[in-house]
Formats: sequence, C-alpha cells, structure tokens
Amino acid sequence: MQLSMEQLEAFVTTVETGSFSAAARKLGKAQSSISGLISNLEIDTGFDLFDRTSRSPTLTKEGLSLLNDIKTVTKSHNNLLHRIDNMIEDVENEISIAYDESALSSELIFQLMLKFEQQFPSTSLLLISAPHNRSSQLLKEGKVDLAVTLSQDDYPEEFAFRGISHTHYSTIVSSKHPLAAQKKVSLHDLTQYRHIRITDSDTGYRRFDSEISTKLWYTNSTNLLIKAVKNSIGWADLPLNLIKDELETGELVKLPTTHQTVTYPHCVDIIWQSEISQGQCLNWLIDNLTQLGGEIT
Repeated sequence: MQLSMEQLEAFVTTVETGSFSAAARKLGKAQSSISGLISNLEIDTGFDLFDRTSRSPTLTKEGLSLLNDIKTVTKSHNNLLHRIDNMIEDVENEISIAYDESALSSELIFQLMLKFEQQFPSTSLLLISAPHNRSSQLLKEGKVDLAVTLSQDDYPEEFAFRGISHTHYSTIVSSKHPLAAQKKVSLHDLTQYRHIRITDSDTGYRRFDSEISTKLWYTNSTNLLIKAVKNSIGWADLPLNLIKDELETGELVKLPTTHQTVTYPHCVDIIWQSEISQGQCLNWLIDNLTQLGGEIT
C-alpha cells in the first residue's frame, strides 16, 4: 500500500475546513482534484473515510480512527521540510542562551522570546538562567551558543564579545531592617549584619571572600536573594533595574553608605565563540540583544 502525502494533506485539510470545496481553496487546487485524492485514499485503505450523505462530509468511524495518525504523519513531513529549508538558508535548528538575570532581566528575555518566535518559528530555543560567572562557563564548555553576563576583566581568546549596556547597583535593605533607620552607614555598620551574595554552582561557597562582612549567606537565585533582603534577613548589593517597583513603593531602600555615595555601574556583555560559524539565528540574537541592551537602566 502506497499513500501519498498529497492524499493525506487533502484528507486533513478537508477535516479542518469542513468541505471539499473549502479544502480545495485552501490548497489552491480544483475541487475535483481534492475529491479524487480522497477517493484514491479510500481505495488504498479499503475504507470509506467520509460519509457523503449529508451536505457536508463527516468522518466515518474508520476516518475518525485514522485521523490522529494521519495528522502526525503530515506534521512530521512539514517539520522535515522546514528543517531542510532551515539548513539550506543557514538557520539553526536549535540555539541556546545562558543569561545572568542581574545583567538582563527575565522580562527583557521574554520580550526577546516573543520576537524570536515570530522570526524563527521552527528553531528550538533553550534559555538558561545562569548567575554570576556561570553563563560564561557554560559557553566555554560548549553547552550554549551565546551568553549574557556582567562584564569580566578578561575573556578567553576564543571568545568574541560586545558590550551592550550597563546596569547600576546599590547597597539595599528592607525598609524594616535596622540599617534603614540610619542616616549614614559605614563599613563597620555593615559588618554587624548579614551580607547576602549571589554565586553559582562553580564558584560555590566562599566563607571569607568579603572584606566587608564575615556574616555571609549565598544563593544562586536572584529571586531568592531579593526575597531574603525583602524579609530583612540581610543586606545586599542589587541591580536597580530588578527592584524598581520595590524602591518606588518603599519596600526596599538604598543605604546611605559612606564608602559608596553614588550607585555604581556594571557593564553588560554578550559573548560567543568566535571560531564557530554564525547562522541567521545567532546573528539575529546578537543584533537584537544589542538593541535590547538600550532598555537596561
């Protein structure tokens, strides 16, 4: 038994549109062609797939039984054609991005996802939230194609990078924290309270890596870090773009530190492997992340 894709497509389209004539219009064929394809499919299968006694053809029990399998075949066939077209046009079938939310918020990443889906609907996209140095490490290990990270002093020779923006930091506490009531906060004052810091699975726990405090807690979750500060567990240096709402409502406050009287910036970079060929998706992401970087404040 040989079933053609043309027959299967005519069958599925007739079911979806509700009539042979509507299927013909959608597929750009004559109605007689659609009727002929389905008749031949019924001959090949040995079953009547449509009941034609009513004005609109309805599926028989045999047609209903085969519907899902035929849909699966036509979908797989279309996916194969898209994949081949992508390979010809140098569009990656899959691409992955690691991003540090301190550098680029999940909200901005979501905006990027929406635009990417419209531009490359057949490309699989993997997004990995990777704090601290983890995003660049994933790129070095070849586990992602692109990384968004706070700028580092030095990158390996095989990395290409582009600075896209900067994000400002300040020392932050909950409005209910004892430090929030002080008009000036010295380094000595900070040492009296817990310092909460971001880390990653590679860097891990470092008991004495802070000159400001030995009362340290660590987390690899930006959301958990902010939640801990909100609940007065300690103080932290936080990117202001992630806590705009909390600062406006007064739930979180900037500390008037004597050693750092203004907010301080961190540059935001995108990095990729320079020796790997760049397809349409990677080039598009580099350009659009550059534009998106302008929205970071």
